[in-house]
Amino acid sequence: LQDGGAVFRNIDNVCVADVEPRKPGNRYVFGVDWGKSNDFTCISVMDTYRKRQVYLDRFNQISWELQRGRLISLYQRYKPGLIWAEANSIGDVNIEALQAEGLPVRGFMTTAQSKAPLIESLVLAIEREDLTLLSDAVLINELQAYEMSRLSNGGWRYSAPPGGHDDTVIATALSWHGCRFSGRSLIDFV
Repeated sequence: LQDGGAVFRNIDNVCVADVEPRKPGNRYVFGVDWGKSNDFTCISVMDTYRKRQVYLDRFNQISWELQRGRLISLYQRYKPGLIWAEANSIGDVNIEALQAEGLPVRGFMTTAQSKAPLIESLVLAIEREDLTLLSDAVLINELQAYEMSRLSNGGWRYSAPPGGHDDTVIATALSWHGCRFSGRSLIDFV
């Protein structure tokens, strides 16, 4: 897709960062999109001070317990103040298990009402260069391929193309949400 016809534009100017270790004194937030078989679990780590994505993990075909273990390990490395995790489907069970371990996880229920402003916020941030994202081939491909289609009620549906994935997009949007609102619900701003 050409940049001009995609949902996300200006991708080349913002997807320039390298993976970075935790910097003492900086604050971090995670965005988590769950997947297991066909989809991927993706964890996006953002430095909230610099509005910079510093780490991105993507995996599938492993148990929920092992997935939570990976997230806990990443939590211990970056010490985020908040983890926004998609609560749909299996998300609630994983969120409850992580909260029981003492992690600061907050569920985000992705609905037609909440997804559009979540994605549109990321679209504008990329357009305005308000953040810096990793130069990650999977993330760049998912951003370039992301689609929107008109709904019968006049609204828009955002998604990956048929057969594609949007796991890094959703995780990145959730971590950007965390940078912007530091614990308040996106629905408060709709």
